[in-house]
Amino acid sequence: MNTIKDYLKNNKIYVITFIALLIIGIGAIIFTYNDYSLYQKTIAKITDTKEEYLSTETINYGYHDELYTQTITAKILNGEHKGEIVTIENEYHKGEAYDQKYHKGDELIVSLNERDGEIINTHIENYKRDKYIVILIVMLVLTIYIVGRIKGLMSIVSVILNISIFVILVGINAKGVSLPLLSFIGAIIFSILCLMLVSGPNRKTLAAILSSIVGVSVTLLISFIVIKLTKYQGVRFEQLDLLTRPYEGIFISEIILGGLGAIMDISITMASSLNELIDKDNRITIKALTKSGIEIGKDVMSTMINVLFFTYICSSLTNLAIYFRNGIEINLLMSQYISLEMTRALTGAIGIVITIPISIAISLLLYKRRLIKW
Repeated sequence: MNTIKDYLKNNKIYVITFIALLIIGIGAIIFTYNDYSLYQKTIAKITDTKEEYLSTETINYGYHDELYTQTITAKILNGEHKGEIVTIENEYHKGEAYDQKYHKGDELIVSLNERDGEIINTHIENYKRDKYIVILIVMLVLTIYIVGRIKGLMSIVSVILNISIFVILVGINAKGVSLPLLSFIGAIIFSILCLMLVSGPNRKTLAAILSSIVGVSVTLLISFIVIKLTKYQGVRFEQLDLLTRPYEGIFISEIILGGLGAIMDISITMASSLNELIDKDNRITIKALTKSGIEIGKDVMSTMINVLFFTYICSSLTNLAIYFRNGIEINLLMSQYISLEMTRALTGAIGIVITIPISIAISLLLYKRRLIKW
């Protein structure tokens, strides 16, 4: 009991802040569970479903899928028809690749066709997902605060600021400014904001910022040279066929922003590690410090490359599942369907590897006055 009292006494601000965040989070969740009146579109909650088998269809490559129809009964939760019961017909395939099955209790955004104020029929537009998003946000904030405390909250602030800046840059791009140029400027701003808020103004942060900027610049330069020399051979832009602007600018911007997170991670890891080594022993030699930095880099390099690879591949997971289920071979899949994701992953991997020696060199230059043996 005394241990708990001592902990609460020594961590009074931490506990009060956590309780405040918890109360705000619970309030936000309760609010989103009852915010139907804020929606201009109609919200309906499913009260009952009945389904019936229709047929078995042959899709591509001999793949068969069963087709069902659902008769959904739902109650309208907002608008002038609030409280009314509607019936919705929904067809879906068992595989649910392009359509889906709905369940009792689901809240849906629907469109109403009316005549003389009476509802003729109802169509499903989408799920009402805001409550799930808010629950995830609350869990994220509380978890980050428990683990990172004030620094954790600062990381959330940096994400919010970076999203705001990203929206501003996209707005500037709509006025005709080059997207790759804006992406590169954004990468610099994102690096400075994120690292300054999390690590504070010090040499470690400066080393990480400089390493991130140089790492992104060198990665971009190498990628640009390789792409120009190969004339985009092997990179299929058909996946971007909905775009009405040149593909190259979008692709280069994706390379810049996609690899930035991993490069920043490597930069701050190397800068912090070398800083800690010097704090423990400022008589450490440059040779020993460099060797330690390289060993640390080797340890984090493979994991970061894997994180980057799976992040990009997971963005195409839905399509990959469909391709595999339709019998598309792996070599065709790699060359025709996920070449963009593979190119981004490989480019990001180059950035990670290059940033390690860059971070070591910049950190040593900034930390040299703290070393007795330089």
